Amino acid sequence: MMEKIEPILNFLKVIGMPTLFACVAYFFRICYKFGKRIDILMNAQQKQMRRDLTLDYHRYMSAGHIDDEDLDMWESAYQAYHSLGVNGIMDSRRADLIKLNSDGHRAVQ
Repeated sequence: MMEKIEPILNFLKVIGMPTLFACVAYFFRICYKFGKRIDILMNAQQKQMRRDLTLDYHRYMSAGHIDDEDLDMWESAYQAYHSLGVNGIMDSRRADLIKLNSDGHRAVQ
């Protein structure tokens, strides 16, 4: 067992603790920057998705009906949007579209 650890200990002696600390600090800095960029991209994507969902919502509400296939596509986009968090108004719009779809089915039957 000791023979497996010895090369690692020798390596640590060569590079030294300050160098090791600098490498770890650099790694955490890179991870932090990457995380901030991911947050920015998620925020931008959510705003774009909200815009698209809102445009579709108004189009279907103006038309007074929504087909099952269109509702399924809207619902898929909504679920992706919803998974990004902080939703609010889209929850009520989803309920409106589901009601619009069910009202349309009752009118046809």
